[in-house]
Amino acid sequence: MVQHERAIPLVTFFRRHASFIIAFLGGLAVFLLVTSREVTARNILFGWNASAGFFIVLSWRKMLRATVESIRQRAADLDFSDTVLLALSIGAALASIAGIGLELHLIKDATPDVALTRAGGAVLTILISWVFLHTLFTIHYAHYFYGGTDEAIGLKFPDGIEEPGYWDFLYFSFTIGVAAQTADVAVGSTSMRKLTLLHAVLSFLFNTTILALAINVGASLL
Repeated sequence: MVQHERAIPLVTFFRRHASFIIAFLGGLAVFLLVTSREVTARNILFGWNASAGFFIVLSWRKMLRATVESIRQRAADLDFSDTVLLALSIGAALASIAGIGLELHLIKDATPDVALTRAGGAVLTILISWVFLHTLFTIHYAHYFYGGTDEAIGLKFPDGIEEPGYWDFLYFSFTIGVAAQTADVAVGSTSMRKLTLLHAVLSFLFNTTILALAINVGASLL
């Protein structure tokens, strides 16, 4: 009886965080495949790209097929705690910076084929990490809206939308990712303002850092 009761929370945990677990295992498998005799930073980067890519595909598949009713039921299942969200967000930014540093290191002295490969790897890492970061916040916004317990719903969409879907949350999240501002969606609670502020600051730092590194790399190629 005790073993059965203990098994239920474990099954529930795997069900709620299936996307994260599958993404982690997929990234680990890729890391092990590309690692031969030694662990290198580039191999870790390959694993990170695979994990983030798997998470994006699985999360978007769920989000694009979801209805308002299913969002209510699964918002908490797709979400993580604030601490984990912050850690993963910072990890996405660091992975992009590391991707540029690793793939474009000494690119000036490399052959054209090698230089193109490293540049492509850096661009891919930046793109995956950027989409991963804002996908995480999209999921978190949906959880706050439908599963939160704060004093207000938190987000007020235009056109009188009272039951937004994931497309609405994607719009809000990626608008912040592009412009570091909330556009035409109003923020209506203190807890949501804190989350939005964190998102905007991370987006600004992410975009600014990547732009600065890209300019430096471009200058080094001239």
